[in-house]
Amino acid sequence: MITYKKISLEDKSIFNFYLNQDFFYISDTNFTNLYIWKDAREIAYAIVHECLIIQTTYQGKSPYYFYPIGKSDENKIACIHEMIKDTQAKNQPLEFRSLEKKSTEHLQNAFTDRFDFELTLDRSDYIYHVEELIKLSGRKFHKKKNHLNRFLQNHPNYRYSRIDKDNKALVERAWSTWFAQLEANNGLSEGLINENIGILNVLRDYEHFDIQGGFISVGEEIIAFSFAEALNHEMAVIHIEKADSSYQGAYQIINQQLLANEFSTHKYVNREEDLGIEGLRQAKMSYNPAFLIEKFISIYRG
Repeated sequence: MITYKKISLEDKSIFNFYLNQDFFYISDTNFTNLYIWKDAREIAYAIVHECLIIQTTYQGKSPYYFYPIGKSDENKIACIHEMIKDTQAKNQPLEFRSLEKKSTEHLQNAFTDRFDFELTLDRSDYIYHVEELIKLSGRKFHKKKNHLNRFLQNHPNYRYSRIDKDNKALVERAWSTWFAQLEANNGLSEGLINENIGILNVLRDYEHFDIQGGFISVGEEIIAFSFAEALNHEMAVIHIEKADSSYQGAYQIINQQLLANEFSTHKYVNREEDLGIEGLRQAKMSYNPAFLIEKFISIYRG
């Protein structure tokens, strides 16, 4: 049977080794993304036939998997054969999630009619042109530019600073204050509670991740922060973006400044999925995505 190990920070180099052999537009398999959510569900991995397998298990549920990650398509197929044997021996279904189109085609070609496929629209990643989000030019960005201009008019002496090991505690303190206010005013969803744990975990070990982040200050007060990283030479992914919404345009300024200062040489930025939440979908659509990356579920049926 395949033995899986829960992820820890020490595993980052292993993930990067395999991820750098492959090419993804989706954000799901990125190590930082997985680490942020490791306390919301059990995330584990194994190496089989020179491929990285990532397993995710929610409490009381059967695990699911991401498509094997590695250089060789032949090794991926050999890996999937082992996964079929392993899940059958454990009397569990073999279910892949967040499959890009190229992976579904590869799976269908190698295992004709042995897998069922389902498109999961609420899991599609929203992809934007970096240059457009920096400039916010034209009628389609009119409202966003107005919010940004209002911020600049009200706070012309704002500062953008890079997050580093010397100032990360200031960002953590600002976020913890906002989080306490959310808890006091609205109560907290399970998702926000888990996200808070992930944000704190990453900030405390910030310098050990491959992330680039920044924060906006007005006077001595941090009013927004964000951190992201490169998925590949074309695309960055925004992991976290938070702002004090009492400052009009705070979200627009941190989004623009992070991209302008840290990712201006990338063509695209991935702002992840909307999870089927209507308000989140509207917010993501309001930034005029260049395209969406469709993701699929696939279940082995023998």
